[in-house]
Amino acid sequence: MLKRIIRQIKSQFEPRLATVQPLGKTFEVGSDQTLLQGALVSGLAFPHHCTVGTCGNCKCRLTSGDVRSLMDASLTLTPAELADGYILACQSLLKSDVTVAVDLNDDSEAPVPAQYMGTIVATEQLTHDIMKVSAEIDRPMTFRAGQFADIGLPGFGRHRSYSFANAPVNGGTRQLEFMVRNVSGGEYTQWLFAQDRKGERFELYGPQGSFWLRRADVPILCVAGGSGMAPILSILEDCLNRNIERPVAFFFGARQTHDLYCLQQLDSIRQQWPGEFRFIPVLSEEPEPSTWTGARGMVTEFLDRDYAGFDIDASHAYLCGPPPMIDAALARLHTCGLGTEHTHYDKFLDSRQLEVSQNWRRDDD
Repeated sequence: MLKRIIRQIKSQFEPRLATVQPLGKTFEVGSDQTLLQGALVSGLAFPHHCTVGTCGNCKCRLTSGDVRSLMDASLTLTPAELADGYILACQSLLKSDVTVAVDLNDDSEAPVPAQYMGTIVATEQLTHDIMKVSAEIDRPMTFRAGQFADIGLPGFGRHRSYSFANAPVNGGTRQLEFMVRNVSGGEYTQWLFAQDRKGERFELYGPQGSFWLRRADVPILCVAGGSGMAPILSILEDCLNRNIERPVAFFFGARQTHDLYCLQQLDSIRQQWPGEFRFIPVLSEEPEPSTWTGARGMVTEFLDRDYAGFDIDASHAYLCGPPPMIDAALARLHTCGLGTEHTHYDKFLDSRQLEVSQNWRRDDD
């Protein structure tokens, strides 16, 4: 009896084996390590960013074995994802040997992040609370459309993350664009919007993130709100450069007409697109005595075939914006029959949400 108890206790501290599919790579995970930590120590470029369970980049599907979660995963993962067996690698301790399936689509080609120095070369006020920031970095960067970079300003303790708004260039580019939303009380945005910041220097670490267009011959469904426009524009411009002909429906949620921006750029994309391209702006708070004749309500209410022009369940979805919009969109797409494996999203948290989550994540501060 005593020997069995001792064996059981010892087994709790022995490393477990994790196998990642479709790579077929197996590595050890220590008893005090999370699945993500074990993967990174083994040299596997496992998708991740925040490491505290809020961004969702490290989500993977547990296909065998058992884990113990360090947090309530339902705060980040949707009910559909949980039902499909998804876990957060950064919050999972192994209770047994496990096998997980990870979305590593084209990951072997993913650019390696590095440290850069940058300079703000221009700013443009797009709406009352959205600013485009054009910057130049000290050497060319190669990134994927949809990715982001961590920005550090002198005198500010924490970095912030902003998505690239321009398309990548073969061989890399020194010219970068970002879209920043002004948030009341946000250190970064209060500094940025206070005066002209042309010539200001900053640190940049990137590219990062696993939000990019997956290879497939299916329609592209985009949903964005606020500064979530940025990575979608990057993806769409990149698609034009690469002559991608897939049908596109881009739903953009805003409050009123003065919150709409980049309309000329989007119309130019529409005119050049080789196939069907639909842009559907939806206003949730536009006054009734208005000349607006477009859709009114919550943007997620319009995610159907009539507006998209194709069957939702036959598409791949890319969602960017505030968490409530993303959560509502995920629920809506689930009811439309779109599988979680074909739904990719990037939740933009501002500084107030980041303090609650004890994490700095994306955009808007």
